[in-house]
Amino acid sequence: MKTNLGFESEICPENAYYREARDGVFDIFGLLCPRKLDHYRRVPEDVAAATSTSVAALSSNTAGGRLRFSTDSEYIAIYAEMPSMADMSHFARTGSSAFDIYVKCGAKYVYHDTFMPTFGDHYEAISRFKVPGMKDVMLHFPTYSDVKNLYIGVAEGSRIEHSAPYRYLKPVVYYGSSITQGACASRPGNAYEAIISNDLDCDFINLGFSGSAMGEQSIAEYLATREMSAFVMDYDYNSTSLESLANTHYPFYKTVRRAHPDLPIVIVTHPYYHAEAENDKARKDVIRETVRRAAEEGDTRVEFVDSEAFFPLQMRDLYAVDALHPNDLGQFMMARAIYPALKRALQV
Repeated sequence: MKTNLGFESEICPENAYYREARDGVFDIFGLLCPRKLDHYRRVPEDVAAATSTSVAALSSNTAGGRLRFSTDSEYIAIYAEMPSMADMSHFARTGSSAFDIYVKCGAKYVYHDTFMPTFGDHYEAISRFKVPGMKDVMLHFPTYSDVKNLYIGVAEGSRIEHSAPYRYLKPVVYYGSSITQGACASRPGNAYEAIISNDLDCDFINLGFSGSAMGEQSIAEYLATREMSAFVMDYDYNSTSLESLANTHYPFYKTVRRAHPDLPIVIVTHPYYHAEAENDKARKDVIRETVRRAAEEGDTRVEFVDSEAFFPLQMRDLYAVDALHPNDLGQFMMARAIYPALKRALQV
């Protein structure tokens, strides 16, 4: 069946009416100037290219992207044009390549459904609601795939309106590794940043770059230009060596701090699933040294979150798919540990 926007749909109902996600009636969060670009991305192309070839490739993955709106439609359909869909042996495709959908219930958005992905240059899916009337809806974008265009289908004649704004309009920005990007949550809404965002009702930006967050000054200088309500610095695992981490960690923090003297900064160490190796202990010492120097300089807006608090020692084999990337339970435990630091920071 041909839709009102011209593309062919195999699943849309006869009364479906599609709108392009960039057309202004929907609110898009976590992605860069989406109405001015021909595809979705997280950082400007020039910044990504100046950082590394891998960041340039990963910067168009849509981790952290969200679409929010209100509607009384009895269903929502999507048609997503996706030039790159991730397929990894350790990572559910529903997490790396799918959109999921939440509906607001009281003060929080509650999981409703996952738009199950198929391989190809696009995929489409539909989700129906059991309860009639207006509802606030949020779609999370895929964490490890690219999205060129997204079309939202509703029943013809349905209302589409802007949903209520976030309590904290300036985003919390997260910078870090594949774990930060969302590996290996089974769906995007289970990434730890999304869990925290839902609990705090705050916007966020996910600058997790799988295997590629090296503390480059190009990223720090870009962050210095961004409006933020808080910054979470979580990249130590990607540093190629202890020496590299020691050479970049404090300078990265300092670049952001100079531009944002009062910004809450939460510094996190990477998850540990086994007894700490000497290299892990040494890396944590580098992080602690940044926190110590910040305090010595009179910086009272730095919070330190020790990853030892993430997972109970007696059950650490439950939290990751490969002794490295957190599963849904691991992502939840990370959110639970980081949440108090952000809540304190945002309420000061």
